[in-house]
Amino acid sequence: MNFTRRTSGRRGFTLTEMVVATAVFGVIMGAVMSFLLSSKNFSSYNQGKLLINRDIRKFTSELGDYATYSSFFIIYNSFKNRVEMNEGQSGDFLLLAFVDETDPSAYTALVGYYRSASTTTAGPVRKFAIKFDPPRSEDIEDLIPATSSEGTHPEVIELSRGLSDGQLFYNFFGRSITVQGEILHKGSNLKQATNTYNFTVSPRG
Repeated sequence: MNFTRRTSGRRGFTLTEMVVATAVFGVIMGAVMSFLLSSKNFSSYNQGKLLINRDIRKFTSELGDYATYSSFFIIYNSFKNRVEMNEGQSGDFLLLAFVDETDPSAYTALVGYYRSASTTTAGPVRKFAIKFDPPRSEDIEDLIPATSSEGTHPEVIELSRGLSDGQLFYNFFGRSITVQGEILHKGSNLKQATNTYNFTVSPRG
């Protein structure tokens, strides 16, 4: 009696085939991961740009309102360095003063914006607002928050660079304030979202 061994037509993968399949799968997965990462970075960058546009609109509107109705302004070198900047000079600390209509020597409010950074680095822009009731007639320097309070005031811009000699506020002929800066947001992992802004406001006083 003859016994004939039947062999199946199916066979396993060879080592070479497994290596090739693994390599192809790795290439495909690498391409997919690269696409997903690029999409995430693109989305984050666009989100950063939207946040910048929001910050610019809010900052220009708020500062414009305060500056327009203020009595006068003073630009200092920085929040810690209270040296006044004359016309044609720039600083990182803008002080807007509001005086009593019946007594110009008395202050009813002070609003300040300052950039917490050096001229070579980026930093947040912060704001303080103080109202005096009754009005105060001390020297204005005595009414400004102490230098030790830097960084404790609310943040109005996440990150900014000054574009006027590395500073944010420019004294335009002693009559107007020109704001020249760059707003930054973290954006994507590969590219930081940025935008520049430049506008001028003048106190009514």
